[in-house]
Amino acid sequence: MQLQNEKIQITLKAQGAEMTSWKVSGTELLWQGDPTYWGRQAPILFPIVGRLLDDQYVYEGNTYTMSQHGFARDAMFEIESSTATSVRFTLNDTSESRQHYPFPFTLSVSYQLVGEEVIVTYRVHNSGEATLPFSIGGHPAFNIPFMGGTFEDYVIDFGEIRSLDRYLLEGPYLTGAYQPLGERQYIPLTRSLFDDDALIFEKIEYAALRHQPTGAAIVMESPSFTHFGIWSPPQKDAPFVCLEPWFGHADYKGHRKDFLHKEGIQLLAPNETFEASYTLYVEN
Repeated sequence: MQLQNEKIQITLKAQGAEMTSWKVSGTELLWQGDPTYWGRQAPILFPIVGRLLDDQYVYEGNTYTMSQHGFARDAMFEIESSTATSVRFTLNDTSESRQHYPFPFTLSVSYQLVGEEVIVTYRVHNSGEATLPFSIGGHPAFNIPFMGGTFEDYVIDFGEIRSLDRYLLEGPYLTGAYQPLGERQYIPLTRSLFDDDALIFEKIEYAALRHQPTGAAIVMESPSFTHFGIWSPPQKDAPFVCLEPWFGHADYKGHRKDFLHKEGIQLLAPNETFEASYTLYVEN
């Protein structure tokens, strides 16, 4: 389905409640999913972010398996409501989901066009009688270059000078160590930047993919999320970069697999609702 106003147009699909197109003044900004590089476009990560150690976690003495980033990205959502400029997709637990994630829940994903902005909102409702543990996040990919030029003509702009410490990875797991990147506002895009996989940071409220010659940028504001990932496939000349607001991240190498003590996990009381949003727009 499509949402459109006088400024922008987005296309969405019910499978994964995933955005598949974002056009501003006719220019496509969202990666179009060429499987040569990466077949997805903007998957929703739920109820985990990243990979579990051995693809397993333990809850109340039982061991469960779940693949990287969880199952919501492949699930079929229902359209709960829609207008010309907004839509809400909903996913409920099923007997199949409870085999891997033994909790009742309702996950809603809303998209709203407001002027030149796309607002993406996640809502998680605990419909069960026990605490609901979960992580959630976004993984949208954006075309680089989107203003012409080369990959190296773009930078990641954090909006202000700030101290950046990058979480270090070994394979898909965090090591517990950090790489200090110093006080900076910009990280230049280079092909070697992602040789060690994603850049992972603690809370990032503003991140932009900025074309240096013109100053134009794809901007994501994500003030409420606890962690932030930036990714492009390593060792490939992939023409896109992902900006990823997360609650949580992949497991540490030495994690005990205790789901309730996984870093970044959210603990939602019965009959309570969690909500978090991020906003996309273009700066010229």
